[in-house]
Amino acid sequence: MTVTGGGNPNYKNANYGSLADTDRRHNYETLQGDFQTLAVRPDILIKIRERLRKLFSRDIAILWDGGNLKIEFARTNAETRSYSSAREASGLLHLAGLLAALYDDEVGAVLIDEPEVSLHPQMQAFLLKEMLGVAGIPEAGSNKKLVVIGTHSTEFLRIDSPKDIPRLVFCYDLNLEPVQVPAEADELKSAKLAALVARMGQEHKLAFFAKSPLLVEGPSDSIVCGGLASKLEIHIEAGGSQLLPVIGKGQFPVVVKLLQMTGKSPLVLADADGIADGIDLASTFLRSDDANTRAAKVGGGSAIELCRSVHSAFCGLVQNNWAEIASRAECHPYWTSRDTTEADSGKAKRRAAFATLFVVPDAELVGLDRERKWEKIKQRFVFLLNLLESQGCFFLRRGSIESYFEGSSTPRLISDKPASAAAEAAKFINTQDDVLESRYADVIRCLRTAAKTQPIVEAESLQDALLAVAAPALARVQNGTQSLNLNAIAKSMVGDVSKMFDLTAVKGKLHIALKSQILEVPGFPLEIAKDDDVVKVVSKALKLEKSHTADKEVGESDDAIAS
Repeated sequence: MTVTGGGNPNYKNANYGSLADTDRRHNYETLQGDFQTLAVRPDILIKIRERLRKLFSRDIAILWDGGNLKIEFARTNAETRSYSSAREASGLLHLAGLLAALYDDEVGAVLIDEPEVSLHPQMQAFLLKEMLGVAGIPEAGSNKKLVVIGTHSTEFLRIDSPKDIPRLVFCYDLNLEPVQVPAEADELKSAKLAALVARMGQEHKLAFFAKSPLLVEGPSDSIVCGGLASKLEIHIEAGGSQLLPVIGKGQFPVVVKLLQMTGKSPLVLADADGIADGIDLASTFLRSDDANTRAAKVGGGSAIELCRSVHSAFCGLVQNNWAEIASRAECHPYWTSRDTTEADSGKAKRRAAFATLFVVPDAELVGLDRERKWEKIKQRFVFLLNLLESQGCFFLRRGSIESYFEGSSTPRLISDKPASAAAEAAKFINTQDDVLESRYADVIRCLRTAAKTQPIVEAESLQDALLAVAAPALARVQNGTQSLNLNAIAKSMVGDVSKMFDLTAVKGKLHIALKSQILEVPGFPLEIAKDDDVVKVVSKALKLEKSHTADKEVGESDDAIAS
């Protein structure tokens, strides 16, 4: 496209090379080469023209004007004149160019970076179908070709069965080798994986683009987690994670192993029965050197041995001392909604007892027996659960996600779980953050681990600019000068950054107001006296002292758990 002297685009002159370029068309990696192909291959032009007419109500024409190739389009569903390709939507132009490369039987391999660019989702689905139609081993007399794409779109992931997974190559960083699941991997033979793939939707496919997918048990967990992340500004997706409802904890181990094989670091948020019933899921996360090192600090031979020991002691305690905790445990949905047709109630007892450990106050646990066995088993579980969380495996200690809902001090059975979860999430917008932090502590720890990003605090980025402005201005105030234009002085020293602030001297104090309407920063206007420590006053006004203290406490608590 050319531009006229007045600066307006000259759409009519858009062209795609000259006659001399036709012999070199396969050397071009742009639309110029693809449209040159249409000019010399009328059969390919017919294929594209028919699809554009029937699917997109467009017609395409190839024109030579003074030796230059021009492309024009026309709408087939309206009586309008043809128009230059420069006026056509970029998505349709890209589609026509990609189809030209795919239909060209002189091409043995097509490499496409981000074919989804500018394409509507339905166009993406159509393009994938055309790709699959020509993909294969190049052979004489056929139009089969190798098709390799690099994409960020789920529309281009065709996964109908586990055997399709090895066709995906996962690239994470220029300094890391790509990862590909071996076609002979035993995990691909799992019936549970096949069942998951069979019902895989776009939401599930998004997990393939995440470095640390977060697996949850179902829609209710996903709804609540999404609501909490939004309210508390926990940027899960930006942090490289993605919520993935797996529907049933029994599928967790095989899905975790599969994701690990693709080079990912999956996390799990499971109901309490995921640990009360057995250690299969926990064991999946306890095979690292870090887990074994942490376990060794408390005398565990290995992390898995420690887990097995704690779980075995718990099962024995429930079996032999159920009567001590029964009055409390029998109020939990794990007991009230148990399958009463089962002859053995041991599973229901273990589930209800485990959740009760984390529902009732510690003072009540102490009074259950003279030897304080229930209090001690809880302490052992707390260490084990913290160890598991350090490896990416989180359990809802109070039971299921419904046990955390507002008013659920006495957990209850909820019939329509997704609807109840949606109603609960809707309340978050009017609930104080500290209330949610307390009630959903187990969930929020998991979400923040998945996000792996620090909270966005605009005050931290503003602090340096504020100090650069405040320090010299306060020096003038300390000299006793009241009539100076402090804003002019600030501008002369730090430039346009000073425009964000309005500085005035009032009764021997420096007053600073924030003029920006888009920054979300507390503490303004702020006042600094002549003898104040500027750094401390600014930090306190912007509420940064509290965040630094919280960061320190988190680090200290981790050290305490490890020791």
